[in-house]
Amino acid sequence: MNYEAALAYIDTFINSEKSPDFSRQARFYNLERISHLLARLRDPHRRLKVIHVAGSKGKGSTAALIASILTHAGYKTGLFTQPHLITPRERCRINSQLISEAEFAEYVDRLKPSIEAMTSPADGGEGGGGRVSFFEIYTALTFTYFADNAVDFAVIEVGLGGRLDATNVVDPLVSVITPISLEHTAILGDTHEAIAKEKAEIIKPNRPVVVAPQTPEARAVFETVAADRDASMDRVGRDVHLKRKDWSINGQSFDLTTPSACYSDLFVPLLGEHQAINAATAVACIERIRQEGYSVPRTSIYGGLKAVHWAGRMQVVGESPVILLDGAHSPTSAEALCKAIREVFRYRRLVLVVGLMRDKDLQAIGQIFCPFADEIITTQAFDNPRVAPAEEIVGAWLEIGTNFHVRPNVREAIALAQSIATTSDLICIAGSIYIVGEAMKVLGIDEI
Repeated sequence: MNYEAALAYIDTFINSEKSPDFSRQARFYNLERISHLLARLRDPHRRLKVIHVAGSKGKGSTAALIASILTHAGYKTGLFTQPHLITPRERCRINSQLISEAEFAEYVDRLKPSIEAMTSPADGGEGGGGRVSFFEIYTALTFTYFADNAVDFAVIEVGLGGRLDATNVVDPLVSVITPISLEHTAILGDTHEAIAKEKAEIIKPNRPVVVAPQTPEARAVFETVAADRDASMDRVGRDVHLKRKDWSINGQSFDLTTPSACYSDLFVPLLGEHQAINAATAVACIERIRQEGYSVPRTSIYGGLKAVHWAGRMQVVGESPVILLDGAHSPTSAEALCKAIREVFRYRRLVLVVGLMRDKDLQAIGQIFCPFADEIITTQAFDNPRVAPAEEIVGAWLEIGTNFHVRPNVREAIALAQSIATTSDLICIAGSIYIVGEAMKVLGIDEI
C-alpha cells in the first residue's frame, strides 16, 4: 500500500470531522472499539508516558507548547493533534518531524488486518463495538508509531469532548484542560457544566491535572472531580499567575509564577492574550512533569516556548497588505482573534475572508465579526459536507452587517480580498482550520 492508497483506505471509514450532523453521530462515540483495536495491537498506549490535553480552545496550541519544551530538553517527544491543515501527516509527529509518507503507508498496512477483523462477524456487533472510525484509526496508528519509536513522552490532544474520545484509554502522567466554551452541544451538552463533565473524565485517579482559566460553573466541576479522584490540581489564574509585559507582531513576553518556581521574561512567538494563557498552562504542566521526577531545565522552558511553531493560529503570511491566518471557529475564539488584532496590528481597513461549519453558532459569531470587519467575503471549504454555504453565512448576518461579498471557493475569495485591499489594509482569513488549510495551499505555504 502506498501513501495515496493508505489515505484512500482511511477515508472509507466514518469521519465525524466531515459529518454534516453531529447529533446523528453521537451513538458512535464509545471506548469499546478503540479498546478492542488497541488490544489487537498489543496495547501500544500502555507503553507511553502521556500528557493528555482536552479543552474547547487552545488545546492544540497548548499541546504544541508542551511538546516543544520537552523536545528542547532533549526528550524524544511525540505530538498527536487534529484536525490537519494541509496533510494528515501533521497529526502524528516526533520532535516536530511529521511521520513520513512511507511510514504512514507502512503503519496503515500493518493496522489493516486488525481493522478488518473489527468488522468481521466474529468480532463485530455488541461484542467488539463494530466498525472503527477514521479518528480511531489515526489514534491507534499514532499510539503504535510512538510506542515503536520509544518516545519518552507522548503529548496527546483529545479529538472531541473527553469521556468517550478515542484517546481517553490512556493513563496519563499529567492531564491538562484548556478553556472550555459551548461547542458540539448536540453531543457534549448545552451548558458549561455539562461540557465540563465530559472534559473532566480525562482526570484520572492520583494523577495531577492542570486547568486553564474557566467559567465558575466549569471550574467547580473540575475541582469536584479532581478532589473525588485525589488528583492534585494547578489552576492558571489562581495557583499559577501570569503577567504579560510586552507584545508585537513577533510575539509576546510575560512573567510567570507557579507553585514551585518564578520565571521572568518568558517569550512565545504566538500572538494574543489567549496564547499567553496557553503558554502559562504549558509551563504549569511541565512543572508537574518535573515533580514526577523528570528533568526539564529552566533553559528548556525558555527555549522551548521561544522555538514553538504552530501554523494557522494568528499566523502572519503576507505583507503590504498584511495577511493573517487564524482558525477561529467559535464565538469565544472569534472574540480572542478580534482582541488580538486590535492589540497587535495597525491598519486602515480589515478585509475578512470567512468560512464556517454549519454546526457552529453563526449568529453569535456574526455579532462579533460583522461590527469588526470593513469588508466581509464569505466562502466555503472544498468537499466537506459540514460547511455552511457562503450564501447561508450572509443570510445569517444580513441584519448585523453590510459590505458582504460571496465567493464559491477559497481561491476566488482570496483573489477578491487581494484586489480590494490596499497596502495599508489587513486581510484576515478565519472561520475554521479547513478554510485556513485551503488558504495556505492557495498562498503556496507548505511549512507546518
